[in-house]
This record gives sequence, structure tokens and C-alpha cells, in this order.
Amino acid sequence: MASLTSLASREEYTGLDGDGDKGPAPHQRTRIGRLDLELVEPHRALTCSWTRTASIHDASYALVFPLTGCVAFSQDGRVGIARAGEYVLLSELAFYELSSDKAARFLVLRIPAAELRGRLVSIEDHISRRFKPNEQMTRLLAGMIGSVAELFIEFPAPNPQALATEVISFVALTIGAEDRGAATDVRNARYHLRRRIVDFIESHLGDQSLSPKKIAASSRISLSYLYSLFTDNETTVSQFVQTRRLQRAYEILVADPKGHRTVSEVAYEVGFKNVSHFSRCFSRHFKVAPRDVRQAQEAAPRPGSATRAVEPNGSSSPRMASSRKAFGSPYWDVHKQELRETV
Repeated sequence: MASLTSLASREEYTGLDGDGDKGPAPHQRTRIGRLDLELVEPHRALTCSWTRTASIHDASYALVFPLTGCVAFSQDGRVGIARAGEYVLLSELAFYELSSDKAARFLVLRIPAAELRGRLVSIEDHISRRFKPNEQMTRLLAGMIGSVAELFIEFPAPNPQALATEVISFVALTIGAEDRGAATDVRNARYHLRRRIVDFIESHLGDQSLSPKKIAASSRISLSYLYSLFTDNETTVSQFVQTRRLQRAYEILVADPKGHRTVSEVAYEVGFKNVSHFSRCFSRHFKVAPRDVRQAQEAAPRPGSATRAVEPNGSSSPRMASSRKAFGSPYWDVHKQELRETV
């Protein structure tokens, strides 16, 4: 196992074994909507480290999925090893390090920090695998990310923003299913309270009068205590509610490509009082106007109409076959190992 390095910038990879190795780069990268996906092939022992990103709006969470071999990680005084069939969540809001041996092949999915914090108030509690992963959910998540990489690491995904939204939703669902009972955490009571508050917000997003005062009253806590729960994640109650409303609106628009509901109707449905304000917030958050989400969905290739790539011998085959060859064995073959919790 390669030793961990000293501090290096986020863009700088260090500690690659071998001098003057001019072989092919061991990384394949692609961007899917707001997500960055990287496949690190077994090539050389690798060690990399990232400096802390100061702003939450510029930071990401890194979700690491070993496919073969194992990956060592270190963050916030916690160290461990993730093996095939497992994952580990790391934060760019604090310095962390990764290292792997020459046999390791793994995926790194980078999710904007604001996206996960808009779905899980307690996301920082799950950094560096503090709790035991849910085995069934982990297999589903690892399989889905492996499938996404297999299909789209070389070719653009249709309607990438919609795909990114669904991936982020399932990541949040999986992380939220981690078994906190396996760890002795003095903040368990705060976690369960935050979970109730998030559930209340989710069920009342369409309420235009939803306010911090009403949210605090639903759990019989003071406003100051409510604010402190969200301060733990460097966000505010209002920011959290708005992010969830925008995400809900995106899901509604993507699921309604024929336009049965207007943008105005969707804005009011998710609790916005002003359509212009909704459009500005939506465009700033997703980098696409609400009306354009449906156009992107309509322009996406229909199932069964995949473009066929021409092979060197002149024959044609679906793009999926080319991607599968590049990615290696089907992703589900690497998820049969027993999951282990490493402390």
C-alpha cells in the first residue's frame, strides 16, 4: 500500500510510483450534469491528497467506490480501508488523503456539497465512514454508479442534469440508511430531531407560509435551537427549504416532458410565491432555465434508438458494447464480496 502524502492541492496528484513512466494516464473522467465521475484504472500505486476548500459553494463530497483491490483513506483523524463492494464518503471541506495499491480499480464520484447538504442535514456525521453502511442499499448504490460509469464514462449521457438529480437522490437515501446504532455518538438525539424536521419540511414544501417559526413549533423547540441544528452544516433553515423546493421542482419538470403543468403551476406547487423569483433561483442553482429542462428531456435519445459505433473492421455495434469493453467486466460481478466495516 502506498504511503500517504503531505499536503497537496486538489488538482495535484502525487506519490505515483515509478520514475519517468510514460504509460497511458490511469484516469478516465466525465461530467454528468453537476457530477464529476472519475475511473481510476489499476496502473501504479497511487497516493493523492486534497487541501481544504474554503467555500461550501466551491466544495464537493467525494464518494469512493473500489471495484477491485482496496483504497485506504484518512480524514478528520479517522483512517480505514474500503474494499470492493463498499464505499466511503469524504469531504473537501477538510483535508483528506487516499492511497491505493497497484491492483486497485475504483470510481470517484464528486457531488457538489450544497446538493447533499440540501438533502441530508447531518451529512457531516457520515464523513470517513463513521457508521456502518446498510448492506442492501450499498449494493444498489455501488451497482448504479458502476452502471452509470460503464455507460457514460466515454459517451455523453442523455439529459445529464436529470440523471445527476436522480443519482444525488439515491446517494442521499443510501447515506441516510447507514446504521448509526453501530457507533456510540453523543449527537444521536440531535440526529433524530433533525430527521424529524427534514421529514416535516419535505411534507410541507408546498406550503407558501412555511417558516422557521412553524418548523420549530412542529418539533416543540425554540427558534435558536432550530437554527443551531442547521448551523452544524453551515447552512440556514431558509436555504435548506429553498434547495429542497428547487430539487422537487426539477423532479416534477423532468417527469412532465409534455408540459401538462406550466412552469408557474410547478413554482406554486413547490411553495414559491413569485414565478420570476422561482425562475431566477432555479436557473442559478441548476444552470438551466425551468422551461429548458423539458426541451432537454425531449431531445434525449429514446430507449432502443442508441447510436451505433463503427468498429475498425467496418461493422457496427451499440455504443454500450464499446463502453462495456472499455470499462471491463459487468459492474455487478464486483459486488458479490461480503461487506466489512473497517474502523
